[in-house]
Amino acid sequence: MFVKLVSKILIIALVVLAAVYPVLNPPKSPTETSTDKESYTVVKNTTLPDFTTYTDVKEKKVAFFSYLTPYVEQINREISLKRDFIQGINKLPENAKVLKKLMKIADSYDVDTDVEFVELKRRLLSKVDGLPLVLVLMQAANESAWGTSRFALEANNLFGQWCFKKGCGLIPSGRPVGKTYEVRKFKYPINSIRSYFHNLNTGFAYKKLRSLRAQLRKDNKKLDATIIADGLISYSTRREAYIAELKHMIRINKKYIKNQPADKPSTK
Repeated sequence: MFVKLVSKILIIALVVLAAVYPVLNPPKSPTETSTDKESYTVVKNTTLPDFTTYTDVKEKKVAFFSYLTPYVEQINREISLKRDFIQGINKLPENAKVLKKLMKIADSYDVDTDVEFVELKRRLLSKVDGLPLVLVLMQAANESAWGTSRFALEANNLFGQWCFKKGCGLIPSGRPVGKTYEVRKFKYPINSIRSYFHNLNTGFAYKKLRSLRAQLRKDNKKLDATIIADGLISYSTRREAYIAELKHMIRINKKYIKNQPADKPSTK
């Protein structure tokens, strides 16, 4: 008799627990789940190989692209996760954790948050976006002489990025008298690539690049490197000639990039 009574009590307790559990432990909404924790391959940071040892030009190009591709893909993936997070929010978050994350992204991309949410989201999506693999690789090849320049070998600097604090990098041999800039030194090549992405995604000089990219997104087209390249007009003092050279490099060297991922069109 006692055993039956205990059994009934346990059954009732389980039923009650099942009923109240969803209330006490509600499932997280997509925006409450940290997309940064989604799995993807993280490439080990390594120093730049010595590409001056290659005697065959084609082999050097393949090796250069093969070395950099995983790093570029990783950074694009990191940005994609942030972009997905932003796209999943349709109003200013009430959840403190989600709001903090959104504000942190806005701060890191130099986006003014003192605007209506619709405009804030538009500004964020304009900056928090990836770059075509082929464009990044061609600029790296152009700026670093296929990984053989002094700045590439001694500073892991693949894009000729400057810094302005004394001792922050290497002093260019042809620096004009009175100028104080240096070519920035990075611990690993991936740091140079990440800085390059941030520069194009936030710098005022590359507003046109971001506009061209946003238009491609709006038109549901892939991120075309030859179109986006027009937004790099301010990257070099050579301006139009520099853009023409990059596009020429894309045409003749794209075939050396192995396993090129398809740039999926997006309306987002």
